[in-house]
Amino acid sequence: MVLLFWTKLFKIITSMPTNPEQLVEQIRVATNYQKNKQALKAKISTDLHLAYAGGLFLIDTNLLAFLATWPDDELYIEDVYNNPIKITRQELLDQARQHYQSAMNTWHIEHEELKRIRKI
Repeated sequence: MVLLFWTKLFKIITSMPTNPEQLVEQIRVATNYQKNKQALKAKISTDLHLAYAGGLFLIDTNLLAFLATWPDDELYIEDVYNNPIKITRQELLDQARQHYQSAMNTWHIEHEELKRIRKI
């Protein structure tokens, strides 16, 4: 265990650039990655909104779980503007699942691209 730690530490130290310009470039790339990652998350958060029955809903795992487990087919739920909206549970659940999965797929693809660019 200790040997593994020292081996990893040695690899990190020996892979660090000795040229100050290279070090500055590595820091810039890492900082850009974090900024781009935050911007991507904000974009996906916006994409996770779904208009339904005159209301706007933020699709998250809590809403999906609530809709999946609620026993009644029609109910009123609060939208992002704090308005009670009458919904058909199964219909909203189906649309929400599709919308959520589409947004998560987009997020995954774009995040993998960010990681790939960072490693170049």
